[in-house]
Amino acid sequence: MSLLTIEPVLPTTVGEVYEEKKADLVQEALAAPTSNARDFTDPAVRFESETTHRGEFGTRRDLKPRHVSMIAVAGTIGTGLFLGSGASLVNGGPVGFFLGYAIVGSFVGMMMYCLGEMTVYSPNIGGFIEMGNKYISPEVGFAMGINSILQYGLAIPAEISAIAVMIGYWDPVTSHVPVYIAVFLLVSIGINLVGIKFYGEVEFVLAGVKVLMLLALILFGLIADVGGINHVYTGGRYWREEPFNDTFENLSPVSLARFLGFWKVLTQAAFAFGGIESIAVIAGEAHNPRRTMRMAVRTVFYRIVGLYLLTVLMIGLNISQHSSDLLSAVAMGGSTAASSPFVVICQQVGVKVLPSVINAVVMTSALSACNENVYAVSRILLAMARQNSMPKCFLQTSQLGLPYWGIVVSFCFGLLAFLSVSSGSALAFTWLSNLSALSSLIAWITVCACYTRFKRALLVQGVDRSKLLLRGWCQPYMAWACIVSFTIILVFNGFTAFLHQFSVSDFFASYITLPVFGLCWIGFRLVKKDVIGMARLEDIDLSNGPEQALRETRYDLTAAHGLVQPVVKG
Repeated sequence: MSLLTIEPVLPTTVGEVYEEKKADLVQEALAAPTSNARDFTDPAVRFESETTHRGEFGTRRDLKPRHVSMIAVAGTIGTGLFLGSGASLVNGGPVGFFLGYAIVGSFVGMMMYCLGEMTVYSPNIGGFIEMGNKYISPEVGFAMGINSILQYGLAIPAEISAIAVMIGYWDPVTSHVPVYIAVFLLVSIGINLVGIKFYGEVEFVLAGVKVLMLLALILFGLIADVGGINHVYTGGRYWREEPFNDTFENLSPVSLARFLGFWKVLTQAAFAFGGIESIAVIAGEAHNPRRTMRMAVRTVFYRIVGLYLLTVLMIGLNISQHSSDLLSAVAMGGSTAASSPFVVICQQVGVKVLPSVINAVVMTSALSACNENVYAVSRILLAMARQNSMPKCFLQTSQLGLPYWGIVVSFCFGLLAFLSVSSGSALAFTWLSNLSALSSLIAWITVCACYTRFKRALLVQGVDRSKLLLRGWCQPYMAWACIVSFTIILVFNGFTAFLHQFSVSDFFASYITLPVFGLCWIGFRLVKKDVIGMARLEDIDLSNGPEQALRETRYDLTAAHGLVQPVVKG
């Protein structure tokens, strides 16, 4: 009688069997009929490990956690805060100014947690464009994509023009402006063409300069307030003597003027935080994306809101809303360092060197914002191409993993900066910029709407939310609070067009973004009739989530198919 010999199965053999079976299941999933809730992740890298450097469609996951965290923190610290915040003080008074930024900042932080939870669940090159396409409908995803392309694309020439004007603080010769525009446009495009690693390092340095400068200005404002500079003591008396703007637009009674002045600050604060949602686009090229994006999202709420509110507080403590220096600075339109509230503080306390330093830092801030906008446009075009909403040429990448056709489109947007040189074409440039006036608010509303569908899909499909790497609080109530709040701000943001005498130009400048978004939505429905409509919750593809959350669901590649994934130790 022969004995049956049982040979032990080596762990590597088990691993090979598991990977082979998993590959078969992936092919089955790709061959199966798909709904309009399909996941468009590149199948070549869909099951790569968390630590891979291979990204989708030839891109590279080379952005380190420090790159992403710093870009997230400094992404919205730009000319709006350094130069444009004085107008908010004039409109709302110091208390209205602070409350407006605090309220909007809190809701923006809540929105970021909604965005962050979805991003960490399924990090990909599509960002929030993919979320709209998957969790709501393809037409919403398309409209979100066009909205974002206009937002970031038209911001490129705006930032380039701002740099050229700020150089005019030292070089007043207007004939030199086109040269400065050309030079900085090429610099920004060049930074985006030399590889994602180099881009990350440049943005890390520029973001670090912005954050350090902001911290220095906050400290400077505190010292100035308590009389530590040339013994000019303010002591925050403007918070006590003139907390709100009692004369906003010469309205009466005072209570109406105070409320509408405060409401104007809310709309200005919403624009100041604009672009913060672009961090989701970075997820597609972040190394170890779930860990990296979790860290970035968890810190961005406290750092952004903290830095913004401390800055706003220092400005309101030191400057009167009726200051002649502030009013003349606001009248300049925020074009150079001379219109910065911190320069006004310098004038009050007799400091003469700081304005040039602020101008130089704001220039680097504008260059950083331009770089990020070039990056965002190229990746959003890639994301839309992967969803069959844009030509496939935008999926092509260079050997360095860069979507070069998208960067070419960014360059074309940048050429619009030359319109700002002459007075006649500058008006056309202003109207083009108005196309994206409400883009951030629309993006925030749709992101939170995506989140409500995402959370319901998790519940319907049995995905354990408690096992997600990042979770927001009080959901979905937090998301709905953001939707309601941002919608109210969006609807009433152009209220000044109705004051005293109706202004047609102000009305269209305030609301032109809404019909653009609507036309994109309707146009997609008319052209792509076979893939439109809201997906059923049970049909939404959640297979790209973290393995621990997918256990015992239909996406489980181990328990659901009789497999035991090998555990590799050491």
